[in-house]
Amino acid sequence: MPQEKSKKISFIYQTAVTVVGICLWLVAAASLSLSYSLRDQLTIFALVPVIIVVGMFQNIFPALGLKFTERKITLSLSDSIVLLTACLYGPAPAIFIASIEGFTTSWRAVRRPSTNLFSSSMMSLTAAAAAVSLGAVLFYGFGEEMMGHKHSFLAVAVAMLIASIVQITINMALLSPVLALRHGTSIMRSWKDSISWAAPMFLPVSTAASLMYLALQFNVLVMLVVGVPIFLAVYYAQRRHRDGVQERISMMKKSHQETIEALAVTINAKDEVTHEHVLRVQIYATGVAHLLKCDEAEIEALKAGALLHDIGKIAVPDHILHKPGKLTAAEFEKMKSHTLVGAQILGRVEFPYPVVPIVRNHHERWDGKGYPDGLAGEDIPLTARILSVVDCFDAVREDRQYRKGMTREEAIKLIMDGSGVHYDPRVVGTFITHLPEFEAQIQALRDVPVPTFGLEPIEAMSDAARGVAPAAGLAETAEVSAASQTESAQKEFSHKELSSLYELAQTVNAACGRDKIAQAFTDKISQLVPYDLCAITLVVPESGENLVAHAAGQDAALLEGRTVGVGEGVTGWVLTNRKPFCNVDPKLDVPPELAEKFAGYRTLAIFPILNEREMHGSLALYSSSLDEYTANHQRLLKEAARLVATAMSTQAAIAQPRTKHGLIDDFLQDDLLSLNSPDQTLELELTH
Repeated sequence: MPQEKSKKISFIYQTAVTVVGICLWLVAAASLSLSYSLRDQLTIFALVPVIIVVGMFQNIFPALGLKFTERKITLSLSDSIVLLTACLYGPAPAIFIASIEGFTTSWRAVRRPSTNLFSSSMMSLTAAAAAVSLGAVLFYGFGEEMMGHKHSFLAVAVAMLIASIVQITINMALLSPVLALRHGTSIMRSWKDSISWAAPMFLPVSTAASLMYLALQFNVLVMLVVGVPIFLAVYYAQRRHRDGVQERISMMKKSHQETIEALAVTINAKDEVTHEHVLRVQIYATGVAHLLKCDEAEIEALKAGALLHDIGKIAVPDHILHKPGKLTAAEFEKMKSHTLVGAQILGRVEFPYPVVPIVRNHHERWDGKGYPDGLAGEDIPLTARILSVVDCFDAVREDRQYRKGMTREEAIKLIMDGSGVHYDPRVVGTFITHLPEFEAQIQALRDVPVPTFGLEPIEAMSDAARGVAPAAGLAETAEVSAASQTESAQKEFSHKELSSLYELAQTVNAACGRDKIAQAFTDKISQLVPYDLCAITLVVPESGENLVAHAAGQDAALLEGRTVGVGEGVTGWVLTNRKPFCNVDPKLDVPPELAEKFAGYRTLAIFPILNEREMHGSLALYSSSLDEYTANHQRLLKEAARLVATAMSTQAAIAQPRTKHGLIDDFLQDDLLSLNSPDQTLELELTH
């Protein structure tokens, strides 16, 4: 059920209970003033401060038994005084004092009139049910008067026991719908959870009431001598029971926290998330939730959701998750599945707050065009709507492999533009209005140690472990033969393009050494694919470093000689994954200090210099005039990169002892001469 609908139903229910309870109390007050003697009235009025004082000695329990939550239920021996009053004076006085005690106890816990009146009304109804059941047992079960001072002890004891059972059962029955709607569970389950731990209260309450009734048969002194020890014994017995419940709750809370941190380690291993990002999102989310009157369970859910909402990404392949650019349709379908996988994972953990709806629905859109369920508007859980706004705002301000981080103003504009389309306008308005307050909270924590949520660097593997191979050995990578690639390529290229590729092949194979090959490539590639800046990054054999060995065009001096770290920028990604990448913001491929100087470039294309035997490096083209490198550009660059890789492998083979001449022949035959096929050669194409 949507949270907004649950809150509306809860409000209606609480209002109905409050109205009925207040009316019942007014009837009881009128009956007390009209039907009772002055002495009885004074006695009942004297019981009011007594029951208020007794109510101060409370035992506090969680609202859902063993599930930890900020909502609490209070129990005290004031219930025994209510039963005693019902036995002596009937339902009206019991309702009168129970309602007052319920109001004052609630007022001490939280000063909210609606909550206080609901608690008072609930106690009125509970006292009425208990008083009626007590009188019925006395009259129908033992043939005695329904109220008064002259009852047999056996009748009183049995009646008090049954009345205490009715009292606590009705109390839980009235409270369970509120708890069920608040925590997203069924009313029956909520009632069973509550009654299971409240059951031990039956006997102490009825016993205390019965013994106090017995003591009153003598005099006040006996009442005090008997009543005070009973009061203390029952109070400490209840407290011991409460402490046992709290201990089990603490253990469960610790277990849930450890589960969350274990899942956080899983997230970090798959998709690096900083604990600073999580902390900021938690501050934003809980701040907005408080302003929108979310309850404590929803706020706790948002804290966990800020950390766990992307847990489903463990099912998304790394090459999709870390791809530095736009996803294909198939890749995006796989990415979307992380919401369902995450919900399935967390659904197996019985969290005491509704975190699963956040994980499942944090990618829904206000206009209904989100995923996975296509929910729209108020049908999206409020907590999911809150997290989608604040997580996006903070995430877009961090650098990613596929884009640079936005400024604060750009991020605000992005969120505002999405209001009413992607995001709930009410959430957006609240967040933007109070953003300075949230940022002040974050700033205040700059010099304070903050929790890491288990998001710590993964321990590095030892050098000895890196050399370990499986017992069956390592498989060789299967590659499509160069000959078949070339034959396919010839069918795709035009006459002019084939001519330029042939000239490029002759030039790079005539060059001596990798540096000369790189220089020859930059001289010739412009005939095939336009660029404003070209950079060749080579793997240094001795150190394994990736060095920009040659650059040509404008701003070449900025790149030449630069070392590219593993996974750094788009070039680092291409070198690590051995796959080409095209058409993203070129600023993503340079360090932050160079980003401003690359602002004029519009697109790039980077291909690995790779053949089936060795990874040599990468070639990168940057353009300030093209909107994108087309599919044909990319086919040409792929073939050009293959030719460069062939030439570099040939040079490497030549540098080896003469006993390796067989390899040289293989390279020349398979790669260089593969541009000539028996049926149709490049030379023949040129002749025609």
